[in-house]
Amino acid sequence: MREEPDASQISSSRVRAPSDRCAARRTDTWKVHNVSKYVIAGASVYGLDNLSDDAMFKVFCDGLHAYDEDAHLTLLARHPSASLDSSFGVHSIPNLDHQTKEASLGRWYMGLNSGDDTDHLAAIWREIAEADLLVIGGEPFIDISLGVYRGPAPYASLLMTLAKFHGTPVMVNGIHMGRSLTTDAGKELTRYCVSNADLVTIREEQTRPILREMGITSTDHVITLADAAYGLDPAPDESRGREILSAEGIELQSDRLFGITFRHMYWRWDEETWARYSTAVADICDHLIDTYDADVLFVPHNTYTSGLKYENDLPAHSDIIARIRNQGRAHQIQTRLDVDDTLALFPLFEMTFSNRRHTLIFAALHGRVGLGVGEELHVKVTMEELGVGGDLFVDIEDFDAETVKENLDSVWANRERIRAEQDRRLPALRARALRHAELATELARSGS
Repeated sequence: MREEPDASQISSSRVRAPSDRCAARRTDTWKVHNVSKYVIAGASVYGLDNLSDDAMFKVFCDGLHAYDEDAHLTLLARHPSASLDSSFGVHSIPNLDHQTKEASLGRWYMGLNSGDDTDHLAAIWREIAEADLLVIGGEPFIDISLGVYRGPAPYASLLMTLAKFHGTPVMVNGIHMGRSLTTDAGKELTRYCVSNADLVTIREEQTRPILREMGITSTDHVITLADAAYGLDPAPDESRGREILSAEGIELQSDRLFGITFRHMYWRWDEETWARYSTAVADICDHLIDTYDADVLFVPHNTYTSGLKYENDLPAHSDIIARIRNQGRAHQIQTRLDVDDTLALFPLFEMTFSNRRHTLIFAALHGRVGLGVGEELHVKVTMEELGVGGDLFVDIEDFDAETVKENLDSVWANRERIRAEQDRRLPALRARALRHAELATELARSGS
């Protein structure tokens, strides 16, 4: 297997130096300030109760504050709030999103429709004009809801254009092309954003050839790091996790607990397809309960309630539990937990199973093993970089309960070897995860 280089060996020399125009704009009336200002714009992801995105965002923001004590972080958010500000050390202001999925139907971004209030547009314009760096994160380059001023890719390109008008450097942060682009428009917007960014960080090297296949001829400013969630600090012990179980009214029936997270791929599956998958996952849970005399606990990674029903993991988990034969051994976290409280549950687990990559990462941070299923560039690469082995990965299109059971049994039988390999690899992955913020501060300071 390929050895991960130490993070100190990852050069920042490929970061594009801000242009003369970028440097010149520091002296205009917009740019007179004494602190480093960052504007962070996720692809409508940060602060939407998605633990995977919030975990990466937390590490990035903590890193910016650690590397740049004078940093001022402005977050363009769908739902700005004091709670969001205190959780991540940011100042949140409204972005271009409508407040709910229903409100967005048939409309362009908020503020771009006849009769819309436009105060937030002026605020975004001003923030980007005054910024030392615009950071575009999340997963902006996907074809979901792609249209004129609708969807994540046009959103990213619009902000990129505003930054170009102001000469503000841009970092495209922590992307990966986990879902293949199928439309010419999606590919063109991706080329536009990646080609115009001063710095692009990617989570895995497999993303680079995908960018090149889309016609991005120069990727010298694209730097391979790691998923930022590897930079999280693990929970110190089981105490907080036990408190959460008690607060949820969960009484375990055995001395062994397995953690489960399974998302409904609502953008691809109809009701019949979901019934097939949820039945298979229930069968897998019964296998774990019976074979290992264990309990299973379903932990949501997304509890967002202003989007589509199954964007929230809670109803999906309820559907699965309703199909489990051993009802007394199956439990569910019913409330929204933040990143730290979710991490606090992982010391309680002995093994995990999920179609979310961050379940595997959270488990590894706590010395636990897990099996992932799903999409290759979301889950398989994580299993490979952790040393679990890509041969145990099951693609979601080939999902079969019997195969998954066999692979879970294999992970359990080899848990000590897998744990040792994970522990060996984690320090390098953590160091690379923390480099996202370090490179961002270097770029922000280079034009000041």
